[in-house]
Amino acid sequence: MKSFFGFDLPGIIRHIRDEGISIRRRFVAYIISAIALVISLILLMLNLFGIMNLTGAQIMNMLDTQLSAYADNIKRDYDNAAAHALSFADQVETELQNFLTGQNLAFEDLKNNTDALSALQNTLYDTVYLNMQLAPASGAFYILDTTVNSRSGELLFNGIYLKYINLYSENTVNNEITLYRGSFSTAKEADVTFHSGWNNEMRTDFFDSCDSAFADGIHYILSPDVEIPDTWERARYVYVPIRDQRDLIIGVCGFEINDIYFQLSKKVSNDTLGPMVGALLEEVNGVYTGQFSSTRYNQIGADSVVITEKGGNTVFDFGTARCIGKTRSVTLGEHDFISALMITEAQFDAYVRRGQLETTGIFLAVFLIMFAYCLFMSKKYMAPILRKIEQIRYSDDSGKQLRIREFDDLFSYIEEKSIVYEEQLKSLEAAKIAAEEEAARARKAYEKALEEYELAKSEIMHLSEESKNEIVLEDYEYFICNLKTLTPQEMRIYELYASGKTTAEIAAIIGIKENTMKYHNKNIYSKLSVSSRKQFLRFAALKQYQEQKSGRNE
Repeated sequence: MKSFFGFDLPGIIRHIRDEGISIRRRFVAYIISAIALVISLILLMLNLFGIMNLTGAQIMNMLDTQLSAYADNIKRDYDNAAAHALSFADQVETELQNFLTGQNLAFEDLKNNTDALSALQNTLYDTVYLNMQLAPASGAFYILDTTVNSRSGELLFNGIYLKYINLYSENTVNNEITLYRGSFSTAKEADVTFHSGWNNEMRTDFFDSCDSAFADGIHYILSPDVEIPDTWERARYVYVPIRDQRDLIIGVCGFEINDIYFQLSKKVSNDTLGPMVGALLEEVNGVYTGQFSSTRYNQIGADSVVITEKGGNTVFDFGTARCIGKTRSVTLGEHDFISALMITEAQFDAYVRRGQLETTGIFLAVFLIMFAYCLFMSKKYMAPILRKIEQIRYSDDSGKQLRIREFDDLFSYIEEKSIVYEEQLKSLEAAKIAAEEEAARARKAYEKALEEYELAKSEIMHLSEESKNEIVLEDYEYFICNLKTLTPQEMRIYELYASGKTTAEIAAIIGIKENTMKYHNKNIYSKLSVSSRKQFLRFAALKQYQEQKSGRNE
């Protein structure tokens, strides 16, 4: 092999073997290897920890992925409720027709017929109850376009409306049921309690637009989230029409899905982000309202949210709180709603900060590795030079050549100038003596400062002796005598106060809450007959001073 890319490679190797490598070339080789190592480590760690993506983008990607499943879950649940509602309507239509046939009545004959409507409610109660048990809902109802009192000043409609009360889980089995709307005889016959907002009949504007609402093959309607009259609750309603034999709409039935049930059934969390807030929203004039999977946002009067875009993120502004998340359109009953998934702004900021800390930690680790590598290479690079120096210091024999031309020349020069280095050594010895003298002076200054400190301490103790004259001796004697009445826990708190601890520090040391701490303070003050913390601390300080003084006298 005579040459390599125009270079006389064998000649270069022979030159290195005979004369060594110059310091410049060694330096270049070490720097190139260090840079290559650092770049490799950075790329490896960035790839390992996924830091190539921005932290905020990672959060949005996780939310987007989970929102897709969340929106599908909402659609599946409401479609399921709608399917139950359609079956519910078929059952009501069948039983209503059988009742009218058995009573030899037409639907129009039910108006103002109290007995017939009460009997119909008793007949349909089991159907309402059974469908309520089967459907994913918090209540069930049917409303007929008739009334027991058409002469009433208010337009009312007859039917049954059952609700669960005291929901505590998505599983409604064995939950107590209450009659929200329906006749007195229905509740008595079914042995159910009345809701606190109970009324005999219902108010609704459903029949004003029911024909157009269910035109064009629309089978069910999902209402916006509205307040339930005479309650503190809000709910959505799944509506399905009830038709007679002429295919005319004579009523409506369906299910209630209140905020509590939505919250219980639509909880969502993520192993990385923690608890998240899910929502089903509708938009009116740029303001969004709806149901949330968090009690914090499911409150009447505080359920609206303004949605904006900021820095590529969707911001949910509730006025008193802000969240960061994603939205997705979902069609339910031929109407478009918005499903949303979000985390609080504090969670988002904390996660971003954690990502930034992880990135900083990675770069710090890379820096430390780089620094250690440089130290290693520096030691390896300097080792032959240091050995040469040792040879010069302790032997007349200069030893082997380093085979680094610059340093071989340098050490030859150093050997010739050894006298100069000896003089420099003497100068260093003189500097050392001067430094020791300076250290002695500093020690004297320290001892003087210590004496001044002891004097100041003595003066403070003297002032403490004078301050005890300001204390009413009868109160102080009562304080001393009643210390033994303190419980072990109260005595420990007293000793911590006497040692200078604050209330917050004592609560943390003992492991009690702030209210418990206040309770102990009140008991201590009462037992020791002190009126303020200042008086308490003054008595404690005086007692401590007297004990110290007594100890010195002994």
